[in-house]
Amino acid sequence: MVQKLSKFFSKNWVIALSLAVISIPAAFKLLAPGFYEPHDLHHFADIYQMFRAFTSGQFPPRFGPDYLYTFGYPLFNFYYVMPFYLGAGFLALTGNIQLAFKLVFLSCITLGVVFMYLMLREFTGKLASFVGTIIFLYTPYRAVQIYVRGAIGEALSLALTPLAAFVFIKVVKSPKLRNIGIAAIGFAIFILSHNYMWALTLPWITVLALIFIEKKTWTKSFWALLVSGIFGLGISAYWWVPAIIEQKLVADTTPFPLINHFPFISQLIIPSWGYGPSNPFSSDHLSYQIGIVNLAGFLISLLLILFFKKIFKDKKHLRIGVWGIASFLILFFMMNIRSYPIWKIMPFHDFVQFPWRLLSLTTFISAVLIAVSIEVFKDKLKLAAGLVLVVAAMVLTFNYFQPSRTFFKTDGEYLSRFFAYNGKVTQDYKNYSEDYLLLPKTTAKKPDFLPKEKIVTDYGTVSNIKEITPVNWRASIVSAKENTVKFYALYFPGWFAAIDGKETPVLYGKPYGQIEIKVPVGIHTVSFYWKETPFRLSTDVISVVAFLASLFFVFKGRRA
Repeated sequence: MVQKLSKFFSKNWVIALSLAVISIPAAFKLLAPGFYEPHDLHHFADIYQMFRAFTSGQFPPRFGPDYLYTFGYPLFNFYYVMPFYLGAGFLALTGNIQLAFKLVFLSCITLGVVFMYLMLREFTGKLASFVGTIIFLYTPYRAVQIYVRGAIGEALSLALTPLAAFVFIKVVKSPKLRNIGIAAIGFAIFILSHNYMWALTLPWITVLALIFIEKKTWTKSFWALLVSGIFGLGISAYWWVPAIIEQKLVADTTPFPLINHFPFISQLIIPSWGYGPSNPFSSDHLSYQIGIVNLAGFLISLLLILFFKKIFKDKKHLRIGVWGIASFLILFFMMNIRSYPIWKIMPFHDFVQFPWRLLSLTTFISAVLIAVSIEVFKDKLKLAAGLVLVVAAMVLTFNYFQPSRTFFKTDGEYLSRFFAYNGKVTQDYKNYSEDYLLLPKTTAKKPDFLPKEKIVTDYGTVSNIKEITPVNWRASIVSAKENTVKFYALYFPGWFAAIDGKETPVLYGKPYGQIEIKVPVGIHTVSFYWKETPFRLSTDVISVVAFLASLFFVFKGRRA
């Protein structure tokens, strides 16, 4: 009977269908009518602004034109972009921002399941891979990301972690040109999913991949992995190079210092749930639990390695187990306040904000440990243990995969909360701080009014104001003396101005950092427009060349 069941469930279509069906409870509330309001609801606005950036003709999109009372903000020059590319695509297809928002999180669930299974199949059988994938999905922190925090970048980064591990393992096991190209593209997508989760994750998945290097191909595999990593960095250079280099142009403070958000050990171990924020010290209303099944997987792996090492017939499984246990312990320590001196050594450590973000990594690593542990069991025990772990994971976390409340509002109601929408400033928008937008150092005061006109002048008259796109404006100026013309957009490299078609220097005014230009006497046409600076254009070229080279590797390797 056991053999018949194992044979039936080993069929690919049965596995795919089972994964899809079992994923439904985690995704059900995303498919249900209505909307929910997680902590990071501002990502609703960010999806809309990415869409607006694309439709304004920006490529790559960097400037959101409607932030800060329509002064705009270059959010996508600094903020991760991949989730908002997805969101803007879904918005273009559906015309509904709420649906686009939910579809991004639905994609996170789907991609995570698919890539985790494919990654685990590189070193475990179908049953063990299936079990590890379900544990990877039904983990408390994933429910926190989606339904409590609404952390769109983290959720996508976690979903793509197995993709990055998968392509690295593939290129190490088979260092062919085609695999190098695929790994480079996969790694680039992973980088673009979040500002720094890729950097926090990279050491762990790199070590995991290195476990699969064979002595006879060590040099070739190592160089293939290195080259794929370099090309992945190259493909994503258009985003991360300006984000790092131009960080000095904006305020470097964060409202969430790392030191205030270390969880207690008990909070990591003891199950708890809540929809509140992460507060300093013990006044939290957010769940930081690693997960009972995840902890059980760690303990099972530890016991197997300490007392039953002989059952690891494949040495790679043993090495993965050791990697997982060591990684888990290090991450556990790094989420404790005693690790703060180590955090301080890291550059930009305060931008991580929350040490408990490392729960993304414990989620991934514990699922790998469970898959490897299941793999070394004998067939009957393998099936029984797998069934128990899957059922336990689902039963213990099922109730977490739902929002605290469901709302039935229009997109317009939400847009009125986040923007001066349709030329109106609501009280909701006045109360909204937009504190995640770190102001340029040329801006002494955050804009707090909606300009009556986008282009104004100190003297003379302004007429024929025309919005060609949200980042391209034109007007006619008549002045009897040299004049200062103000364009109410936030000054930042990328804004250019022209008088009668000839480029003119762009200045900034106080206190809002609005764009200003000097216009001579007479009748003139002035233009203000956003485009790539020479520096950013050079990073765009690097990305295009690296991407084309990676595609060449893929198709060249396919023919070989």
